[in-house]
Amino acid sequence: MTGGEATALSDGMRASLATMKDVGGVMGSFVCTPNGRLVAREIPAMFEDGVLAEAGSRLVRMREAFAAGGDEVEAGVVRFRDHRVYLRSVGDSLLCILAEGSVNMAALRMAANLVARRIGDAVARLEAEPPPVRPPSPPSPSDAAPSPRRAVEAPPGMRRFRGSTVG
Repeated sequence: MTGGEATALSDGMRASLATMKDVGGVMGSFVCTPNGRLVAREIPAMFEDGVLAEAGSRLVRMREAFAAGGDEVEAGVVRFRDHRVYLRSVGDSLLCILAEGSVNMAALRMAANLVARRIGDAVARLEAEPPPVRPPSPPSPSDAAPSPRRAVEAPPGMRRFRGSTVG
């Protein structure tokens, strides 16, 4: 698949994701592959691509943890404060929808199922592609200069967390 084809698939998925906003309370959505690659997004710019990819890969790992225990997750909801993240499997990838806590869950489920069917073929094609090769990132300033602070070792069998020894 050429870069133009992948862009066309992503643009088509983005158009389908935009329809999720027709459900009152939906703030946005994104799709990530099992390796954490963000393949489409329709969510406010304050959510950076790197953050969405990281969240997506963690959500994929959570689904894999359920699968390891014998439970196949087709859909699920992660709740936090006044928001929800609705998860819907699309092949091996995840459709992740960020919504307000007051969202109509029946309408959200119906819309997510419709969008999942619409984007299923495009997601399958993108899953088959190897992830793009990223150039190595330059070292951060914290990597270049050692900290003048001396690291404090924890006693054997203990760990340190935020400067305190924990069991």
